Amino acid sequence: MIGFIVTGHGQFAAGLASAVHMIAGDKPHFQAITFEEEDADSFGPALAGAIEQMRAECDGVLIFADLLGGTPFNQAVMAAQSQSNVEVIAGVNLPILIELCTRRKDNTSLEKLRDTALKIGKVSISVTNPAELAADDADEGTDDGEGI
Repeated sequence: MIGFIVTGHGQFAAGLASAVHMIAGDKPHFQAITFEEEDADSFGPALAGAIEQMRAECDGVLIFADLLGGTPFNQAVMAAQSQSNVEVIAGVNLPILIELCTRRKDNTSLEKLRDTALKIGKVSISVTNPAELAADDADEGTDDGEGI
């Protein structure tokens, strides 16, 4: 199984992990590591330790960071350089994590999960114009406000 580590500025990683838990339930080998007030000198070793531990338990590790070029991303890249079968994805969002958590199985490769993450990331961003929706609903006579 491929392990997942989510990291980002502030409580970004913890918030995503909480949302994944709420929607998809507990997931094995899924860890959130926050970057708040500490500096990169203390955050880097903590992240590297989490990667090493996850790597010892899993076939590989995908690290999901909030922002390309940010401290969590940069530290993840530096820590991953000394590990085999570890990759870092920047720009993670909730749809990516939900989809990968539901697709991840014992034999799903890191490469397949990585490619799926990139596809989901591209299609999960959209724009909705509420005025157009209201007009469509009025024409169709529907507006129940129900979600998933």
